[in-house]
Amino acid sequence: MSGQEKKLTVGEVAKKLNITVRTIQYYDQIGLVNPSELTEGGRRLYSLGDYVKLHQIISLKEFGFTLKEIKERIVPANSLTEMDQYLKKQEELIQDEIKRKQITYQLLNQFRREMNQVGKVDWEVFVEIIELLRNQDEHYWIVKYLDKGLYEKIKERTVKDQGQQYVKRMEKLCIRAKTLQDRDIPPNSTEGIALAREWWDEIMGFTEGDMEMIRQLTELTEKSRNEKQTEFLKAFRMVEEYISKALTAYFETDSREFE
Repeated sequence: MSGQEKKLTVGEVAKKLNITVRTIQYYDQIGLVNPSELTEGGRRLYSLGDYVKLHQIISLKEFGFTLKEIKERIVPANSLTEMDQYLKKQEELIQDEIKRKQITYQLLNQFRREMNQVGKVDWEVFVEIIELLRNQDEHYWIVKYLDKGLYEKIKERTVKDQGQQYVKRMEKLCIRAKTLQDRDIPPNSTEGIALAREWWDEIMGFTEGDMEMIRQLTELTEKSRNEKQTEFLKAFRMVEEYISKALTAYFETDSREFE
């Protein structure tokens, strides 16, 4: 470039940077980037250095820096070490934001799936599902399968920690059933019936003998086949048939005792 450096008008700069004239004027007002020249007619003219500085600001804003950070920290920085520290810190903030967004996305995705399976707008159910998802409760899907009264009863037991302890005990019984099954011990054997008796006692204890609750929980076991399988359900699926036969043998034995 020969002679005097060509200056750019605010409109030309805005077009090159794909930003609005109003944005450039605002940067001027706050003292972030001032034009190198102001004509007698009041036109603002920007030099190549001004243009580069504006480009720098736009790029830093894309990295997530605020105008205040750019003005007070980044622009005055005069060493690579200092600049690198600011950029590294911003990388960490962005990584944290990505993690939060991923969690939000998963929550949204799971809730949308559950909402569509409910099949109608029911915010009482929706709120419960969202709360369970937020708490990373792996049983979030059960809400849509149970009537509200029964769900409240189960929720009450879970709050009292009875639910978690119940599941743990049932998991242990599943492990015992798997051992019996692997040893080819028949479900109607003494050991199989003893296991079934403990299984039924656990069910009666948790439900407090509420037969409607037992019926819905039994149906829930079948309906949950297409849901995300919890550790308990994974263990139960491996011995489901064995436990069913053992329960049948237990009930038959129990009924004969009363004849």
